[in-house]
Amino acid sequence: MSAIPFFDCNCQIGVRANRHKSTIWRLEDYRRDFDYCDIVGAVVSHAVAREYSPDYGNRRLLREIGDDPQLVPQWVLIPHHTGEMPPAPELVAEMLSLGVRTARIMPKTNVTGTSEAIIGPLLSELERHRVPLFVDKSEIDLPDLVQLCQAHPMLPVVLCGQSWGGGRTLYPALAAAPNLHIETWAYQEHRAYEEFIRRFGPERLLFGTDLPNRSPGAATMMTRYEDISKEARHMIAGGNLMRLLKDVRGAQGRPLPELKAPATHPDDDPIVACTRAGKPLSDEFVLDAHGHIAHPGAMGVYIPLAYNDADNLVKSMDRMGIDICCFSPWSGIITGDPEANDISLDAVERHPDRLLAYGCDNPNYPEFFNAEYERVFLTDRVIGYKPYPRHGLPFDHPALAPLMEWANANEKPVLCHAMRPDISEKLAAKYPSAKFLVAHAGSSWDLAEGTARVAREFKNVYAEITYTSILYGFIEFFCEEVCPEQLLFGSDCVMRDIAPQLGWVTWARIPYEDKQKVLGQNMADILKMPMEQRTPRS
Repeated sequence: MSAIPFFDCNCQIGVRANRHKSTIWRLEDYRRDFDYCDIVGAVVSHAVAREYSPDYGNRRLLREIGDDPQLVPQWVLIPHHTGEMPPAPELVAEMLSLGVRTARIMPKTNVTGTSEAIIGPLLSELERHRVPLFVDKSEIDLPDLVQLCQAHPMLPVVLCGQSWGGGRTLYPALAAAPNLHIETWAYQEHRAYEEFIRRFGPERLLFGTDLPNRSPGAATMMTRYEDISKEARHMIAGGNLMRLLKDVRGAQGRPLPELKAPATHPDDDPIVACTRAGKPLSDEFVLDAHGHIAHPGAMGVYIPLAYNDADNLVKSMDRMGIDICCFSPWSGIITGDPEANDISLDAVERHPDRLLAYGCDNPNYPEFFNAEYERVFLTDRVIGYKPYPRHGLPFDHPALAPLMEWANANEKPVLCHAMRPDISEKLAAKYPSAKFLVAHAGSSWDLAEGTARVAREFKNVYAEITYTSILYGFIEFFCEEVCPEQLLFGSDCVMRDIAPQLGWVTWARIPYEDKQKVLGQNMADILKMPMEQRTPRS
């Protein structure tokens, strides 16, 4: 498959209040990332307009981007009542005269709400000109968003930051509001695009990166890898956004970017080259350190999650080129009873060369422990231990000690959900032969930096990456601050889709050999896997 041109609908530039040193802010760095990730254009707003003053930031945006042909300016808007911005007809006319074809509202941050009495005139003027309106999920509740869409049915509305697991409310909202669109960076649910297109068609999905906060390469991955048509792939990547921008009435000034073929990259390492083409990593050994399954046939657990059983996990592994996945059952991290381990053992029996199970135990039911310990852990039927915060006990609680001691005696991995650095430090010192995998270590910079600090001191502490956040620069940060040998690829599939989590590593700017370590060799070392078993399925 030739490279797909991407048109980013959700990008922020400029100096902002809280910036991690690993993230970008200079336009030349954005241009470098655009080129690397096949992004040929981007709709951009300014951080100053979001965080300080909408009007001042909007004008600063135009000054800073100049006539850059890749960039389409977006203004952050507020109603006119306080005199901070002119009345809607005057404001929108000025926008259009300057080539500003999209608008963003921040009803909670800017304390406007979404009442028709307050914001209705502005929305009506945008609607009259078919100016796409963007709003972050953190800024509006879904029922209010549906009301807004229904009150302005010809206004294209784009919801940014919609994550996984929301189908029970999102699907009815989309059905009730045909003018509602979804921006994709956080929409990482397992096979989400397939399910969305089956219900609503591909026209209402818009590719977005949420730069500079997220890995842009990771954000492209579901568009590259979902089992959808070539036409749908190109629509999501940029065609849908281009259609909305061309439909704006009365826009002048700036031309729109061209959805042309991206630049070629002859210097790509083999992993990036494969990823860029949307092909499975069939020539690499890939071992996923963190997956989940539910009971056979499951389409959800306490939240809706489609295609959530072992057979569908393996199907998605094949799609991406994942050789082996180490998983725990949903019921194991929730109820943690013996039947949960039965689900795991049955899955391993049916897919013995593809799946490896973590054993689970709910310490709130000590009457289960002895039998399960002998049946599951002492028989070497699982490769490690997966405790979970939902059971209500911290990872250093005495009730978890027997299985921590088992892991220490047998040099086994313990996968701990977002474990606090002070606890990982304590456990690593107490159980020096156990391997502590800090799940979701890339979920926030606080956890990333804390885990890095502990991992520098304790070689039995590892950062497992998976999280919707796909933090910009996290992979490079950890390899530089600690080492690549203590970083592990995990996907959280079949909750999240494998694709963005895989892309977090494949697009990282680290050496090819380090990518191989992170993608599989490090976890294989933890499991003491013989070299002859570390063979790509191809």
